[in-house]
Amino acid sequence: MERNPQDIIRAASKSIWRERYTKDFSFYCPMCTTPRRIGMHPRPGRPIHFVQVGITAILLTLITAHFLPWIGWKAMVCFVPLWIGFETIYRAKVRDSLACGQCGFDPALYLVEPGKARHAIREHWRKRFEEKGIPFPEDDSENNALHSRLTASGGSERKNRRAKTRGNSPLSSPPDLNS
Repeated sequence: MERNPQDIIRAASKSIWRERYTKDFSFYCPMCTTPRRIGMHPRPGRPIHFVQVGITAILLTLITAHFLPWIGWKAMVCFVPLWIGFETIYRAKVRDSLACGQCGFDPALYLVEPGKARHAIREHWRKRFEEKGIPFPEDDSENNALHSRLTASGGSERKNRRAKTRGNSPLSSPPDLNS
């Protein structure tokens, strides 16, 4: 049976070793739409994590059993505090790698405290502007987008007038359906 030369090349290019599972966590930054990739999954609990903490617990148990023989194998309980420490450090590393380097957006901070996240983005851009030697636009400037939107919409007075003329004012009584 004759094989196609492309099939032979494809088979030869494949490694005989199993490829390592490197499923990176990837997403887009919601602020600047930059593709982002984190080299680790956001949640610990993969089998390799249990193996790593388990081997550490076994080694710590053996060392404890050697120097403190009255404790013996009861030292395997150290797995629980080791796992707590591992998970804390792992989640801190993931949390640290979430912030976008392009725009300064931190999704974890935004979920907890949106005001602080906006302030962090503002500080990030303030530093970037200072590096380039460009003055940072402040809130009270004429270029402020929020100021422009409020001016363009005419403020809340215009909205109240429109609502009253249409009859959907919260102060007006609902229409009587029984008459």
